Amino acid sequence: MDSEMDYVARIHLKRNNDNVRKELVDFCLNGSKQYLALDWSRLSSDIKKDDFQEYYNRIKEESGRANSAINVFRDTKADDLFWTRDLNGNYWICRVRSQVEVVCDEYLDIGAIIPVEDYNIGMQVPGQIKSSFNRPRGGIVERIHDEIIIEYSKKIFNQMSKSKFYKVIPFEGSLLDNLPDFDLEELVISYLQIKENYYVLSNSIANKSTTIKIECEMISRDVDNPRKAVVQVKGRKAKELDTLCGSIN
Repeated sequence: MDSEMDYVARIHLKRNNDNVRKELVDFCLNGSKQYLALDWSRLSSDIKKDDFQEYYNRIKEESGRANSAINVFRDTKADDLFWTRDLNGNYWICRVRSQVEVVCDEYLDIGAIIPVEDYNIGMQVPGQIKSSFNRPRGGIVERIHDEIIIEYSKKIFNQMSKSKFYKVIPFEGSLLDNLPDFDLEELVISYLQIKENYYVLSNSIANKSTTIKIECEMISRDVDNPRKAVVQVKGRKAKELDTLCGSIN
């Protein structure tokens, strides 16, 4: 497949009831056919399976807006890629088989499904994917536009499916050049803790929605030479690198 991909998406498979959530995850990921699912089943009972626009309109009318979840489902087409996560913390890469279908499963609260081909890749994924699942107020569905994550996702799907389904665009440069910004931040902060004997002040870690330009504040473990530092990390896309933190007494 040679067509360009603008984003990959991540989706939470969540319900308020833990028992129902387990059944939902099993239904979506572990059956003979696999799906990604949205809720709002109360609005889908009398809609034809190919009339997603009617389902979309009802949700928009009830909530007063079109949220990111229904927008992503509406825009999804065959061969798009999604990430999801099961209750054991394993990450799954999912290739869309066909467009969204309207259904009505009131027990699992499913109002729409996307048929997918999925693979469990375990717990080791780039930090940017992990953080998209852990972000406060991140929503049910989120698009990830980072080109490195897109190419990584295509490569992982090819590996897991033992195919060359997606054309993967190689990146030039060193490993550090091609690390997503989030992973580069983690690498720098880990290095300073291990090699330079700092520890992170947990209440200083910058939220992704903040306008603060630093990632965190650190303090030295050396009681005979007390030091503080702040850390700022910018990846290769940054136009300029502001001054990285100084040590202060």
